[in-house]
Amino acid sequence: MMPLRYPAALLAGLLAAAFLLWLMQMLVTPRQQRLSADDSTGLIEFVRLRREEQLQLKDRRPPPPPRQAKPLPRPRMAFSNDIRQPVPQLDMQVDLNLPLEFGDGPFLGAPSTQLDRDFMPLSRQPPRYPYQAERRGIEGWVRVTFRITETGTVEDVKVLESDPPGIFDQAAVNAVYRWRFKPRISNGQAVAGRAEQVVDFKLRD
Repeated sequence: MMPLRYPAALLAGLLAAAFLLWLMQMLVTPRQQRLSADDSTGLIEFVRLRREEQLQLKDRRPPPPPRQAKPLPRPRMAFSNDIRQPVPQLDMQVDLNLPLEFGDGPFLGAPSTQLDRDFMPLSRQPPRYPYQAERRGIEGWVRVTFRITETGTVEDVKVLESDPPGIFDQAAVNAVYRWRFKPRISNGQAVAGRAEQVVDFKLRD
């Protein structure tokens, strides 16, 4: 009986030891897997948090200042000291001895009594020399006709002829409109009339 009892006890011990090892392995293995899963999850979260921090740090950096464009060089203007601009010299002598026409009637001629008086210039504004003509050294003249009112003002200025045509016409007309006269006296009363005048445009040498 004794020889059979020992092998049975040995077999039972081996089975018990194998069961214990298997049980311990079952108990230990899930825990290690959970620890590994937890470690990997923590690592992923740490890496993700690290990347988010880097992105936030990059976003907080101020943008680089814009490059300022280089100022363009200023153009240089070349001037010649030898250029001489002609100075206008205007011949503004008013010739009021030209025939005068009064209204629509005939020319009355020279005054015959002491109560008559011819037109007398009070103010003769010189015309402005046209810039282009002055620059090119052009001279000329304009013959105009105009009406002198009873109060001595000028109206209805017209160009009769000019040389060169169209260069000085407007300047002469504008100047004559600013002229003022003492009106002509006929039989003790101021009367209106028309007159002609040549306005010369000359440049000083």
